[in-house]
Amino acid sequence: MNDPFSLIAEYYDEVMEKVDYEEWARYVKTLLSMAPLKPIRRILDLASGTGNLSIRLKNYGYEVFGLDYSLGMLKVAKKKLSDKPLAIPLVSADFRHIPFKPSLFDAVISTFDSLNNILDPAEMIDTFKQIRGVLRNGGPFIFDLNTSWSFKTEWYNLTRVEETANTISIWKSRYINGIVYLYFTLFVRIDKGDLYRKINTVFRERGYSPDEVKKYLKQAGFSKVHCYDHFTLSPGRTKSSRVTYLAY
Repeated sequence: MNDPFSLIAEYYDEVMEKVDYEEWARYVKTLLSMAPLKPIRRILDLASGTGNLSIRLKNYGYEVFGLDYSLGMLKVAKKKLSDKPLAIPLVSADFRHIPFKPSLFDAVISTFDSLNNILDPAEMIDTFKQIRGVLRNGGPFIFDLNTSWSFKTEWYNLTRVEETANTISIWKSRYINGIVYLYFTLFVRIDKGDLYRKINTVFRERGYSPDEVKKYLKQAGFSKVHCYDHFTLSPGRTKSSRVTYLAY
């Protein structure tokens, strides 16, 4: 797995400043409460990034472990934690190869369509099996994915420009044979002046339909699978843009 996130890690939080992580944490907490396993104490946050969600879940009282492949993103997360009285172990690893012993966690989460980075359905099934293995019996796996319908219709040939105090970001997407290629150009203001540094990188994601995901989860050993339109408790549909899953 390549690491395009390290190129932009230092600026990631500013680029994503409009993301409401408080709402996301509340939503995850609601879904955790719907799982049969009680109580839920220890959570693994897969693709934890710069730690925004991990920190908020820790503040709710959970014991949180963060795992991410990007050393740059983990470096930013560690810097945040050094300024807070919070203990969150951070592990550098590919989420397709989870380095934890069986039944260690009460819950596993993965947010912000991180698992869309898995391009091979067989690898997705294997990842689900590994996640099932590190969960206690009845422990929930909560994650969200962009749908294949969304990629085919909403992300097809998309161009988006966003600006913050110190950055200008340009997203251009192309949909080719089931894969979305996100060509990302970031301009970063130098010393708060009028000159900018330019960074180019490419992200690749595969969309998955709810029916595909439910089938893969069942193959991985999860007996119950619920899917929701993102940030709601309404059923997820084929034509949902993003679907959140609760499996156990």
